[in-house]
Amino acid sequence: MGTRGPVGQPEHLRLLRGNPGGRPAPSRVTAPPGVPEAPDWLEAEARAEWDRIVPDLDRLGVLAKVDRAALSTYCAAWSKFVEAERLLQSDDLVAERRAGNGPAKNPAWQIWREAATTVAALAKELFITPNARLRAVKPEGDDDDQGDGILD
Repeated sequence: MGTRGPVGQPEHLRLLRGNPGGRPAPSRVTAPPGVPEAPDWLEAEARAEWDRIVPDLDRLGVLAKVDRAALSTYCAAWSKFVEAERLLQSDDLVAERRAGNGPAKNPAWQIWREAATTVAALAKELFITPNARLRAVKPEGDDDDQGDGILD
């Protein structure tokens, strides 16, 4: 089950708005920004996705070197999703069962669904979805005008 309630405010926004409720502010864990190195075991499709998203995420200032595992998992799941999608496009959506008990769902659907679920969940965590970016606030010290308005 996910976290309940609204997304917590970043410290600099909390300081600007004040604390009218008087509740103690939680201490937040932060990581220094940085771009993780791509693992050498990524498949071609996964590496292409890494190369597509990492420059934009770095420009937005949302990456840290500790994000390597989440980013690798996202890219690997993306690769499996694409592979399952291609398999489903080239084959029937319904397959005949081995025992001859009638038609059944193509087994690639399970791979497709699990990969899609992983991609969707990690895309939120990595600020790849429009909704995640709308709920985010730019990191402090981001004076680069190139990304203005993206996270607002």
